[in-house]
Amino acid sequence: MKVYVNAGHDRQLDPGAINTNLALRECDLAYELAMQVKSYLERNGIAVVFGQNDDLYVICDEANGADADIFVSIHFNAFNKKASGTETLVSGTPASILLGHAIQSNVKAVLCLPDRGLKERPGLFVLRNTMMPAVLVEVCFIDNDYDIKHYQLHEDDTARAIATGIMQYPGLCTSQAA
Repeated sequence: MKVYVNAGHDRQLDPGAINTNLALRECDLAYELAMQVKSYLERNGIAVVFGQNDDLYVICDEANGADADIFVSIHFNAFNKKASGTETLVSGTPASILLGHAIQSNVKAVLCLPDRGLKERPGLFVLRNTMMPAVLVEVCFIDNDYDIKHYQLHEDDTARAIATGIMQYPGLCTSQAA
């Protein structure tokens, strides 16, 4: 199996959401978490292609060109400094729902933040333009100081949870058995 792990946004061109109180940028947190997820997957014998780019066409082309079996994009949500929780956005295909459920159930168990569940978002660019089951994980709310501090205390556990969810995806067994 080959997994394309995308860290949301771009460290030079698009920081994504920002927590001004704690001087945190979504692009940096997503990069660090994605690299940890990549490491856990590779330790378990799973091939990983990593990408972080402001140009979403590049991300989708890389994932499709790499013949990745699944696509996982890592992000941190933002809204009104009060919204809280973790959610996983899926394209709505049965395979993306299975993958999203596997990841979401593990992340919510680790972070113990409100479970915002799976949300079908077939119009999202990276979910619409990748040819494999694709999900976008919104780990927690970066603009909510409690959420992000809680995440920071459990960063390694969150990386393991995302990697575990990927490894629990039913398509993994089929791909490795082939």
